[in-house]
Amino acid sequence: MPRLRISMQDIRTLLRHYYGEQSGKREVARLLQLSPGTVRNYLRRAEAAGLSWPLPEHLSDAELEALLFPHSEPTSSRPQPVWNQVHHQLSRKGMTLERIWFDWIQEYPDGYSYGHFCACYRKWCRAQKITMRIHHKAGERLYVDFAGKRMEVMDPNTGEVTKVQIFVAAMGGSNYTYVEAVPDQTLRSWIEAHVRCLTFLGAVPRIIVCDNLKAAVTRADRNAPVFNPTYADFARYYDLTLLAARVRKPQDKAVVEAAVKHGTTHILTRLESRQFFSIAELNQAISPLLDQLNRTPFQKKAGSRRSQFEELDRPAMNSLPAQSYCFRQWKKLKVNMNDHVYANGCYYSVPYRYAHQSLDVVISDHLVVCYSKNRELARHMRLVGTGLYSTVASHLPEHHRRYQDRERILSHARSVGPDTVRLIEMVLNRRKHQEQSFGSAKGILGLQERYGNERLENACSYALLLGERAHNYPSVSSILKYGREQLLEDIPTPPPVVHKNLRGGAYYTESNL
Repeated sequence: MPRLRISMQDIRTLLRHYYGEQSGKREVARLLQLSPGTVRNYLRRAEAAGLSWPLPEHLSDAELEALLFPHSEPTSSRPQPVWNQVHHQLSRKGMTLERIWFDWIQEYPDGYSYGHFCACYRKWCRAQKITMRIHHKAGERLYVDFAGKRMEVMDPNTGEVTKVQIFVAAMGGSNYTYVEAVPDQTLRSWIEAHVRCLTFLGAVPRIIVCDNLKAAVTRADRNAPVFNPTYADFARYYDLTLLAARVRKPQDKAVVEAAVKHGTTHILTRLESRQFFSIAELNQAISPLLDQLNRTPFQKKAGSRRSQFEELDRPAMNSLPAQSYCFRQWKKLKVNMNDHVYANGCYYSVPYRYAHQSLDVVISDHLVVCYSKNRELARHMRLVGTGLYSTVASHLPEHHRRYQDRERILSHARSVGPDTVRLIEMVLNRRKHQEQSFGSAKGILGLQERYGNERLENACSYALLLGERAHNYPSVSSILKYGREQLLEDIPTPPPVVHKNLRGGAYYTESNL
Protein backbone atom coordinates (compact mmCIF):
# COMPACT_ATOMS: atom_id res chain seq x y z
CA MET A 1 0.00 0.00 0.00
CA PRO A 2 1.52 3.41 -0.96
CA ARG A 3 2.47 5.73 1.91
CA LEU A 4 0.35 8.83 2.45
CA ARG A 5 1.95 12.16 1.66
CA ILE A 6 2.49 14.64 4.44
CA SER A 7 0.83 18.04 4.13
CA MET A 8 2.42 20.87 2.22
CA GLN A 9 2.66 22.80 5.49
CA ASP A 10 4.82 20.00 6.99
CA ILE A 11 6.99 19.98 3.86
CA ARG A 12 7.59 23.72 4.24
CA THR A 13 8.56 23.10 7.90
CA LEU A 14 10.92 20.31 6.81
CA LEU A 15 12.65 22.57 4.25
CA ARG A 16 12.89 25.43 6.76
CA HIS A 17 14.54 23.27 9.44
CA TYR A 18 16.97 21.55 7.04
CA TYR A 19 17.98 24.41 4.73
CA GLY A 20 17.21 27.46 6.87
CA GLU A 21 18.22 26.32 10.37
CA GLN A 22 20.78 23.73 9.22
CA SER A 23 19.24 20.95 11.35
CA GLY A 24 20.25 17.36 10.72
CA LYS A 25 17.99 14.85 8.98
CA ARG A 26 17.42 12.78 12.10
CA GLU A 27 16.55 15.90 14.14
CA VAL A 28 14.05 16.97 11.45
CA ALA A 29 12.60 13.44 11.43
CA ARG A 30 12.17 13.58 15.23
CA LEU A 31 10.51 17.03 15.13
CA LEU A 32 7.99 16.02 12.42
CA GLN A 33 7.56 12.46 13.76
CA LEU A 34 8.69 10.95 10.45
CA SER A 35 11.17 8.23 9.60
CA PRO A 36 14.65 9.35 8.42
CA GLY A 37 14.03 7.61 5.12
CA THR A 38 10.93 9.70 4.50
CA VAL A 39 12.85 12.90 5.25
CA ARG A 40 15.61 11.85 2.80
CA ASN A 41 12.98 11.13 0.13
CA TYR A 42 11.42 14.63 0.41
CA LEU A 43 14.87 16.27 0.40
CA ARG A 44 15.82 14.40 -2.80
CA ARG A 45 12.61 15.61 -4.44
CA ALA A 46 13.30 19.21 -3.31
CA GLU A 47 16.86 19.00 -4.69
CA ALA A 48 15.59 17.61 -8.02
CA ALA A 49 13.08 20.48 -8.23
CA GLY A 50 15.77 23.08 -7.43
CA LEU A 51 14.11 24.15 -4.18
CA SER A 52 15.86 25.56 -1.14
CA TRP A 53 14.97 27.94 1.67
CA PRO A 54 13.45 30.45 1.70
CA LEU A 55 10.85 29.45 -0.86
CA PRO A 56 9.50 32.07 -3.29
CA GLU A 57 6.86 34.26 -1.59
CA HIS A 58 4.07 33.64 -4.07
CA LEU A 59 4.59 29.86 -4.34
CA SER A 60 1.24 28.26 -3.47
CA ASP A 61 0.75 24.79 -2.00
CA ALA A 62 -0.58 23.51 -5.32
CA GLU A 63 2.45 24.82 -7.19
CA LEU A 64 4.81 23.37 -4.55
CA GLU A 65 3.11 19.98 -4.86
CA ALA A 66 3.41 20.11 -8.66
CA LEU A 67 7.17 20.77 -8.36
CA LEU A 68 7.77 18.00 -5.82
CA PHE A 69 5.48 15.43 -7.42
CA PRO A 70 5.44 16.01 -11.15
CA HIS A 71 3.02 13.84 -13.12
CA SER A 72 5.10 11.39 -15.09
CA GLU A 73 3.75 10.74 -18.55
CA PRO A 74 3.28 7.05 -19.26
CA THR A 75 5.83 5.62 -21.62
CA SER A 76 3.10 3.59 -23.36
CA SER A 77 -0.42 4.85 -23.93
CA ARG A 78 -2.57 2.09 -22.45
CA PRO A 79 -6.21 2.08 -23.58
CA GLN A 80 -8.69 3.59 -21.13
CA PRO A 81 -12.27 2.28 -20.80
CA VAL A 82 -15.09 4.77 -21.32
CA TRP A 83 -16.58 4.51 -17.85
CA ASN A 84 -19.86 6.23 -18.79
CA GLN A 85 -20.52 3.49 -21.31
CA VAL A 86 -19.50 0.78 -18.84
CA HIS A 87 -21.91 2.21 -16.26
CA HIS A 88 -24.73 2.35 -18.81
CA GLN A 89 -24.14 -1.25 -19.93
CA LEU A 90 -24.36 -2.47 -16.33
CA SER A 91 -27.95 -1.21 -16.17
CA ARG A 92 -28.95 -3.87 -18.71
CA LYS A 93 -30.52 -7.03 -17.29
CA GLY A 94 -28.02 -9.89 -16.88
CA MET A 95 -24.96 -7.73 -17.57
CA THR A 96 -21.96 -8.05 -15.22
CA LEU A 97 -18.69 -6.17 -14.86
CA GLU A 98 -16.74 -9.35 -15.66
CA ARG A 99 -18.56 -9.77 -18.96
CA ILE A 100 -17.92 -6.14 -19.92
CA TRP A 101 -14.23 -6.52 -19.06
CA PHE A 102 -13.96 -9.74 -21.08
CA ASP A 103 -15.39 -8.05 -24.20
CA TRP A 104 -13.12 -5.02 -23.64
CA ILE A 105 -9.92 -7.06 -23.15
CA GLN A 106 -10.63 -8.95 -26.39
CA GLU A 107 -10.55 -5.63 -28.22
CA TYR A 108 -7.61 -4.20 -26.21
CA PRO A 109 -5.27 -7.06 -25.21
CA ASP A 110 -2.85 -4.59 -23.54
CA GLY A 111 -5.59 -3.30 -21.23
CA TYR A 112 -6.02 -3.63 -17.48
CA SER A 113 -6.40 -6.87 -15.60
CA TYR A 114 -9.88 -7.67 -14.34
CA GLY A 115 -9.03 -6.67 -10.74
CA HIS A 116 -7.56 -3.32 -11.75
CA PHE A 117 -10.50 -2.76 -14.12
CA CYS A 118 -12.96 -3.21 -11.22
CA ALA A 119 -10.90 -0.98 -8.92
CA CYS A 120 -10.82 1.81 -11.53
CA TYR A 121 -14.58 1.50 -12.06
CA ARG A 122 -15.28 1.77 -8.32
CA LYS A 123 -13.02 4.81 -8.12
CA TRP A 124 -14.91 6.42 -11.00
CA CYS A 125 -18.25 5.70 -9.31
CA ARG A 126 -17.09 7.34 -6.08
CA ALA A 127 -16.07 10.43 -8.04
CA GLN A 128 -19.56 10.67 -9.56
CA LYS A 129 -21.34 10.40 -6.23
CA ILE A 130 -21.37 14.04 -5.19
CA THR A 131 -24.09 15.03 -2.75
CA MET A 132 -25.39 18.35 -1.51
CA ARG A 133 -26.52 19.02 2.02
CA ILE A 134 -30.06 20.43 2.10
CA HIS A 135 -30.85 23.04 4.70
CA HIS A 136 -34.30 22.33 6.14
CA LYS A 137 -36.30 25.26 7.43
CA ALA A 138 -37.88 24.76 10.84
CA GLY A 139 -41.42 23.37 10.70
CA GLU A 140 -41.61 23.50 6.92
CA ARG A 141 -41.53 19.93 5.57
CA LEU A 142 -42.84 16.56 6.66
CA TYR A 143 -41.52 13.59 4.67
CA VAL A 144 -43.73 10.48 4.47
CA ASP A 145 -43.28 6.98 3.04
CA PHE A 146 -43.89 3.28 3.66
CA ALA A 147 -41.08 1.12 5.02
CA GLY A 148 -39.83 -1.78 2.95
CA LYS A 149 -40.03 -4.15 5.91
CA ARG A 150 -43.48 -5.45 6.84
CA MET A 151 -44.69 -6.98 10.08
CA GLU A 152 -46.84 -10.06 10.62
CA VAL A 153 -50.20 -10.12 12.40
CA MET A 154 -52.06 -13.38 13.14
CA ASP A 155 -55.84 -13.68 13.18
CA PRO A 156 -56.63 -15.24 16.62
CA ASN A 157 -59.74 -17.01 15.24
CA THR A 158 -58.40 -18.56 12.03
CA GLY A 159 -54.64 -18.51 12.63
CA GLU A 160 -54.13 -16.77 9.27
CA VAL A 161 -51.00 -14.61 9.16
CA THR A 162 -51.09 -11.36 7.17
CA LYS A 163 -48.33 -8.88 6.51
CA VAL A 164 -49.12 -5.27 7.40
CA GLN A 165 -47.49 -2.09 6.11
CA ILE A 166 -45.43 0.33 8.20
CA PHE A 167 -46.09 4.04 7.65
CA VAL A 168 -43.14 6.32 8.51
CA ALA A 169 -42.97 10.12 8.68
CA ALA A 170 -40.17 12.49 9.72
CA MET A 171 -39.82 16.26 10.08
CA GLY A 172 -37.09 17.79 7.95
CA GLY A 173 -35.69 20.17 10.55
CA SER A 174 -35.50 17.90 13.60
CA ASN A 175 -35.86 14.36 12.16
CA TYR A 176 -38.69 13.86 14.67
CA THR A 177 -40.11 10.48 13.61
CA TYR A 178 -43.55 8.87 13.54
CA VAL A 179 -44.07 5.13 12.93
CA GLU A 180 -47.40 3.32 12.64
CA ALA A 181 -48.65 -0.05 11.35
CA VAL A 182 -51.54 0.08 8.86
CA PRO A 183 -53.39 -2.75 7.06
CA ASP A 184 -52.27 -1.91 3.52
CA GLN A 185 -51.27 0.86 1.12
CA THR A 186 -54.82 1.74 0.05
CA LEU A 187 -56.06 5.30 -0.10
CA ARG A 188 -57.99 5.05 3.17
CA SER A 189 -54.99 3.67 5.09
CA TRP A 190 -52.74 6.33 3.56
CA ILE A 191 -55.01 9.26 4.49
CA GLU A 192 -55.92 8.02 7.96
CA ALA A 193 -52.23 7.45 8.77
CA HIS A 194 -51.56 11.09 7.81
CA VAL A 195 -54.36 12.29 10.09
CA ARG A 196 -53.00 10.32 13.07
CA CYS A 197 -49.48 11.52 12.28
CA LEU A 198 -50.53 15.20 12.42
CA THR A 199 -52.36 14.49 15.68
CA PHE A 200 -49.14 12.92 17.03
CA LEU A 201 -47.16 16.03 16.02
CA GLY A 202 -49.79 18.35 17.48
CA ALA A 203 -49.26 20.82 14.62
CA VAL A 204 -49.36 21.09 10.82
CA PRO A 205 -46.30 21.56 8.57
CA ARG A 206 -46.46 23.78 5.51
CA ILE A 207 -45.40 21.05 3.06
CA ILE A 208 -45.70 17.26 2.86
CA VAL A 209 -43.23 15.45 0.59
CA CYS A 210 -44.34 11.97 -0.51
CA ASP A 211 -43.31 9.18 -2.84
CA ASN A 212 -45.16 8.37 -6.08
CA LEU A 213 -47.36 5.55 -4.77
CA LYS A 214 -50.84 5.22 -6.31
CA ALA A 215 -52.64 6.36 -3.17
CA ALA A 216 -50.86 9.73 -3.42
CA VAL A 217 -50.11 10.40 -7.10
CA THR A 218 -52.39 9.43 -9.97
CA ARG A 219 -49.94 10.59 -12.65
CA ALA A 220 -46.24 10.95 -11.92
CA ASP A 221 -44.55 13.88 -13.64
CA ARG A 222 -41.22 15.51 -12.91
CA ASN A 223 -42.64 19.04 -13.19
CA ALA A 224 -46.38 18.77 -12.54
CA PRO A 225 -47.48 15.55 -10.81
CA VAL A 226 -51.23 14.94 -10.49
CA PHE A 227 -52.26 14.08 -6.93
CA ASN A 228 -55.14 11.83 -5.97
CA PRO A 229 -58.28 14.03 -5.51
CA THR A 230 -58.83 12.69 -1.99
CA TYR A 231 -55.20 13.41 -1.04
CA ALA A 232 -55.57 16.93 -2.48
CA ASP A 233 -58.79 17.40 -0.46
CA PHE A 234 -56.89 16.36 2.68
CA ALA A 235 -54.22 18.97 1.90
CA ARG A 236 -56.85 21.69 1.41
CA TYR A 237 -58.46 20.82 4.73
CA TYR A 238 -55.17 21.28 6.61
CA ASP A 239 -54.03 24.19 4.42
CA LEU A 240 -50.75 22.59 3.39
CA THR A 241 -48.93 21.93 0.11
CA LEU A 242 -48.16 18.54 -1.42
CA LEU A 243 -44.89 17.78 -3.20
CA ALA A 244 -43.87 14.52 -4.85
CA ALA A 245 -40.29 13.28 -4.99
CA ARG A 246 -38.87 12.54 -8.41
CA VAL A 247 -39.29 8.98 -9.62
CA ARG A 248 -36.36 6.79 -8.54
CA LYS A 249 -34.69 9.72 -6.75
CA PRO A 250 -34.57 8.72 -3.07
CA GLN A 251 -32.30 11.67 -2.29
CA ASP A 252 -35.35 13.92 -2.68
CA LYS A 253 -36.75 12.35 0.51
CA ALA A 254 -33.51 11.41 2.26
CA VAL A 255 -34.95 12.43 5.64
CA VAL A 256 -37.67 9.78 5.62
CA GLU A 257 -35.32 7.23 4.05
CA ALA A 258 -33.06 7.67 7.08
CA ALA A 259 -36.11 7.50 9.36
CA VAL A 260 -37.14 4.21 7.74
CA LYS A 261 -33.64 2.86 8.38
CA HIS A 262 -33.65 3.90 12.05
CA GLY A 263 -37.23 2.75 12.56
CA THR A 264 -36.42 -0.65 11.09
CA THR A 265 -33.27 -1.01 13.21
CA HIS A 266 -34.52 0.32 16.55
CA ILE A 267 -38.22 -0.65 16.42
CA LEU A 268 -39.25 -3.27 13.87
CA THR A 269 -36.24 -5.56 14.29
CA ARG A 270 -36.79 -5.61 18.06
CA LEU A 271 -40.43 -6.62 17.58
CA GLU A 272 -40.17 -9.19 14.80
CA SER A 273 -39.67 -12.08 17.23
CA ARG A 274 -42.98 -11.32 18.99
CA GLN A 275 -46.40 -12.54 17.88
CA PHE A 276 -49.17 -9.95 17.44
CA PHE A 277 -52.88 -10.66 17.03
CA SER A 278 -54.07 -7.24 15.85
CA ILE A 279 -52.73 -4.05 14.35
CA ALA A 280 -53.78 -2.16 17.46
CA GLU A 281 -51.63 -4.49 19.59
CA LEU A 282 -48.68 -3.97 17.23
CA ASN A 283 -49.02 -0.18 17.39
CA GLN A 284 -49.22 -0.36 21.15
CA ALA A 285 -45.85 -2.14 21.15
CA ILE A 286 -44.36 0.35 18.68
CA SER A 287 -45.30 3.40 20.78
CA PRO A 288 -42.73 3.11 23.64
CA LEU A 289 -39.93 2.17 21.25
CA LEU A 290 -40.78 5.16 19.06
CA ASP A 291 -40.67 7.46 22.08
CA GLN A 292 -37.31 5.99 23.03
CA LEU A 293 -35.99 6.58 19.49
CA ASN A 294 -37.10 10.23 19.52
CA ARG A 295 -35.51 10.82 22.93
CA THR A 296 -32.16 9.18 22.08
CA PRO A 297 -29.42 11.87 21.93
CA PHE A 298 -27.82 12.60 18.57
CA GLN A 299 -24.25 11.37 18.12
CA LYS A 300 -22.85 14.38 16.26
CA LYS A 301 -24.92 17.28 17.55
CA ALA A 302 -26.60 18.40 20.72
CA GLY A 303 -30.08 17.32 21.75
CA SER A 304 -32.42 14.64 20.45
CA ARG A 305 -35.18 14.43 17.87
CA ARG A 306 -37.76 15.28 20.50
CA SER A 307 -35.89 18.27 21.93
CA GLN A 308 -35.06 19.63 18.47
CA PHE A 309 -38.71 19.29 17.45
CA GLU A 310 -39.95 21.14 20.53
CA GLU A 311 -37.30 23.84 20.12
CA LEU A 312 -37.28 24.36 16.33
CA ASP A 313 -40.14 22.73 14.44
CA ARG A 314 -43.24 23.06 16.62
CA PRO A 315 -43.05 26.87 17.12
CA ALA A 316 -42.83 27.35 13.33
CA MET A 317 -45.73 25.00 12.45
CA ASN A 318 -49.41 25.86 12.02
CA SER A 319 -52.01 24.81 14.57
CA LEU A 320 -54.33 21.86 14.03
CA PRO A 321 -57.98 22.51 13.07
CA ALA A 322 -60.65 21.94 15.72
CA GLN A 323 -61.71 18.63 14.16
CA SER A 324 -59.62 16.02 12.40
CA TYR A 325 -60.14 15.28 8.73
CA CYS A 326 -62.76 12.59 8.03
CA PHE A 327 -61.90 10.30 5.15
CA ARG A 328 -63.97 10.97 2.06
CA GLN A 329 -63.29 9.58 -1.38
CA TRP A 330 -63.54 11.76 -4.48
CA LYS A 331 -64.65 10.13 -7.72
CA LYS A 332 -65.50 11.31 -11.22
CA LEU A 333 -68.76 9.51 -12.10
CA LYS A 334 -71.17 9.72 -15.02
CA VAL A 335 -74.93 10.11 -14.46
CA ASN A 336 -76.93 7.19 -15.88
CA MET A 337 -80.00 7.63 -18.08
CA ASN A 338 -82.18 7.02 -15.00
CA ASP A 339 -80.81 10.22 -13.37
CA HIS A 340 -78.73 8.28 -10.82
CA VAL A 341 -75.00 7.88 -10.24
CA TYR A 342 -73.62 4.47 -9.31
CA ALA A 343 -71.29 4.80 -6.32
CA ASN A 344 -69.87 1.93 -4.26
CA GLY A 345 -72.61 -0.51 -5.25
CA CYS A 346 -75.66 1.77 -4.80
CA TYR A 347 -77.52 4.38 -6.82
CA TYR A 348 -78.05 8.03 -5.85
CA SER A 349 -80.28 10.49 -7.72
CA VAL A 350 -79.28 13.89 -9.12
CA PRO A 351 -81.38 16.48 -10.99
CA TYR A 352 -82.40 14.99 -14.34
CA ARG A 353 -80.83 17.91 -16.24
CA TYR A 354 -77.43 16.37 -15.51
CA ALA A 355 -78.16 12.99 -17.11
CA HIS A 356 -75.16 11.63 -19.09
CA GLN A 357 -72.83 14.25 -17.57
CA SER A 358 -69.76 13.58 -15.42
CA LEU A 359 -69.95 14.83 -11.83
CA ASP A 360 -67.59 15.02 -8.87
CA VAL A 361 -68.92 12.65 -6.21
CA VAL A 362 -67.66 12.74 -2.62
CA ILE A 363 -68.22 9.52 -0.68
CA SER A 364 -67.72 9.58 3.09
CA ASP A 365 -68.69 7.01 5.71
CA HIS A 366 -72.15 8.56 6.12
CA LEU A 367 -72.82 10.87 3.15
CA VAL A 368 -72.69 10.90 -0.65
CA VAL A 369 -72.52 14.41 -2.12
CA CYS A 370 -72.58 15.20 -5.86
CA TYR A 371 -70.96 18.35 -7.29
CA SER A 372 -70.87 19.97 -10.71
CA LYS A 373 -68.20 22.65 -11.12
CA ASN A 374 -67.91 23.00 -7.30
CA ARG A 375 -71.69 23.45 -6.99
CA GLU A 376 -73.53 20.98 -4.80
CA LEU A 377 -76.32 19.20 -6.68
CA ALA A 378 -77.43 16.42 -4.34
CA ARG A 379 -76.74 15.11 -0.85
CA HIS A 380 -77.73 11.58 0.26
CA MET A 381 -77.23 9.43 3.31
CA ARG A 382 -74.90 6.61 2.29
CA LEU A 383 -76.67 3.30 1.77
CA VAL A 384 -75.36 0.03 3.22
CA GLY A 385 -75.69 -2.86 0.79
CA THR A 386 -75.64 -3.37 -2.97
CA GLY A 387 -78.14 -2.46 -5.66
CA LEU A 388 -80.05 -0.05 -3.36
CA TYR A 389 -81.50 3.27 -4.55
CA SER A 390 -81.67 6.66 -2.84
CA THR A 391 -84.05 8.82 -4.87
CA VAL A 392 -85.21 12.38 -4.24
CA ALA A 393 -88.57 12.99 -5.98
CA SER A 394 -87.65 16.55 -6.97
CA HIS A 395 -84.67 15.22 -8.95
CA LEU A 396 -86.95 13.30 -11.34
CA PRO A 397 -88.30 14.86 -14.59
CA GLU A 398 -91.91 15.90 -15.15
CA HIS A 399 -94.71 13.35 -15.32
CA HIS A 400 -95.14 13.39 -19.07
CA ARG A 401 -91.42 13.14 -19.63
CA ARG A 402 -91.28 10.01 -17.50
CA TYR A 403 -94.04 8.34 -19.46
CA GLN A 404 -92.52 9.27 -22.79
CA ASP A 405 -89.51 7.21 -21.73
CA ARG A 406 -91.79 4.40 -20.55
CA GLU A 407 -93.74 4.36 -23.79
CA ARG A 408 -90.57 4.31 -25.85
CA ILE A 409 -89.33 1.24 -23.93
CA LEU A 410 -92.72 -0.51 -24.21
CA SER A 411 -92.89 0.28 -27.94
CA HIS A 412 -89.55 -1.45 -28.36
CA ALA A 413 -90.85 -4.45 -26.37
CA ARG A 414 -93.96 -4.72 -28.64
CA SER A 415 -91.69 -5.16 -31.64
CA VAL A 416 -90.37 -8.36 -30.01
CA GLY A 417 -93.53 -10.08 -28.72
CA PRO A 418 -96.33 -10.11 -26.13
CA ASP A 419 -94.41 -12.01 -23.42
CA THR A 420 -91.58 -9.52 -23.74
CA VAL A 421 -94.09 -6.70 -23.16
CA ARG A 422 -95.47 -8.46 -20.07
CA LEU A 423 -91.99 -9.00 -18.63
CA ILE A 424 -90.88 -5.39 -19.31
CA GLU A 425 -94.04 -4.03 -17.65
CA MET A 426 -93.33 -6.15 -14.57
CA VAL A 427 -89.72 -4.91 -14.48
CA LEU A 428 -90.83 -1.25 -14.75
CA ASN A 429 -93.48 -1.62 -12.04
CA ARG A 430 -91.26 -3.36 -9.49
CA ARG A 431 -89.75 -0.18 -8.03
CA LYS A 432 -91.32 2.88 -6.47
CA HIS A 433 -89.79 5.12 -9.14
CA GLN A 434 -89.92 3.38 -12.51
CA GLU A 435 -86.85 5.35 -13.67
CA GLN A 436 -84.82 3.09 -11.40
CA SER A 437 -85.76 0.15 -13.65
CA PHE A 438 -84.97 1.78 -17.00
CA GLY A 439 -81.46 0.36 -17.01
CA SER A 440 -82.63 -3.24 -16.43
CA ALA A 441 -85.41 -2.92 -19.04
CA LYS A 442 -83.09 -1.51 -21.68
CA GLY A 443 -80.57 -4.24 -20.90
CA ILE A 444 -83.19 -6.95 -21.58
CA LEU A 445 -84.26 -5.32 -24.85
CA GLY A 446 -80.62 -4.87 -25.83
CA LEU A 447 -80.27 -8.68 -25.99
CA GLN A 448 -82.40 -8.51 -29.17
CA GLU A 449 -79.38 -7.43 -31.22
CA ARG A 450 -77.35 -10.46 -30.14
CA TYR A 451 -79.95 -13.26 -30.02
CA GLY A 452 -82.82 -12.06 -32.26
CA ASN A 453 -86.53 -11.51 -31.63
CA GLU A 454 -87.58 -15.18 -31.50
CA ARG A 455 -85.06 -16.29 -28.88
CA LEU A 456 -85.64 -13.17 -26.75
CA GLU A 457 -89.40 -13.72 -26.82
CA ASN A 458 -88.95 -17.36 -25.75
CA ALA A 459 -86.53 -16.34 -23.01
CA CYS A 460 -89.04 -13.79 -21.65
CA SER A 461 -91.74 -16.51 -21.72
CA TYR A 462 -89.46 -18.84 -19.77
CA ALA A 463 -88.64 -16.07 -17.26
CA LEU A 464 -92.35 -15.48 -16.69
CA LEU A 465 -92.78 -19.16 -15.91
CA LEU A 466 -89.91 -19.08 -13.40
CA GLY A 467 -91.57 -16.33 -11.38
CA GLU A 468 -90.62 -12.92 -9.97
CA ARG A 469 -87.06 -13.90 -9.10
CA ALA A 470 -86.29 -14.19 -12.84
CA HIS A 471 -87.80 -10.82 -13.79
CA ASN A 472 -84.46 -9.06 -14.27
CA TYR A 473 -81.69 -8.61 -16.79
CA PRO A 474 -79.15 -11.13 -15.32
CA SER A 475 -81.72 -13.96 -15.39
CA VAL A 476 -82.86 -13.31 -18.97
CA SER A 477 -79.25 -12.97 -20.11
CA SER A 478 -78.35 -16.29 -18.42
CA ILE A 479 -81.34 -18.04 -20.05
CA LEU A 480 -80.18 -16.94 -23.49
CA LYS A 481 -76.51 -17.63 -22.81
CA TYR A 482 -77.13 -21.30 -21.92
CA GLY A 483 -80.08 -21.85 -24.30
CA ARG A 484 -82.56 -22.59 -21.53
CA GLU A 485 -85.44 -21.01 -23.49
CA GLN A 486 -85.48 -24.24 -25.54
CA LEU A 487 -86.83 -26.04 -22.46
CA LEU A 488 -90.22 -24.46 -23.20
CA GLU A 489 -90.80 -27.19 -25.84
CA ASP A 490 -90.30 -29.91 -23.20
CA ILE A 491 -92.88 -28.50 -20.77
CA PRO A 492 -96.04 -30.67 -21.19
CA THR A 493 -99.49 -29.07 -21.53
CA PRO A 494 -101.43 -29.82 -18.34
CA PRO A 495 -104.47 -32.14 -18.92
CA PRO A 496 -107.96 -30.68 -18.41
CA VAL A 497 -109.40 -31.11 -14.94
CA VAL A 498 -112.64 -33.15 -14.85
CA HIS A 499 -114.72 -32.99 -11.66
CA LYS A 500 -118.44 -33.15 -10.88
CA ASN A 501 -118.34 -29.75 -9.25
CA LEU A 502 -116.90 -28.10 -12.39
CA ARG A 503 -119.60 -26.97 -14.83
CA GLY A 504 -117.45 -26.78 -17.94
CA GLY A 505 -118.03 -24.72 -21.06
CA ALA A 506 -121.17 -26.62 -22.16
CA TYR A 507 -123.06 -25.31 -19.15
CA TYR A 508 -123.06 -21.84 -20.64
CA THR A 509 -124.71 -22.79 -23.95
CA GLU A 510 -128.02 -21.19 -24.90
CA SER A 511 -129.98 -24.35 -24.10
CA ASN A 512 -128.99 -24.13 -20.44
CA LEU A 513 -129.55 -20.41 -20.05
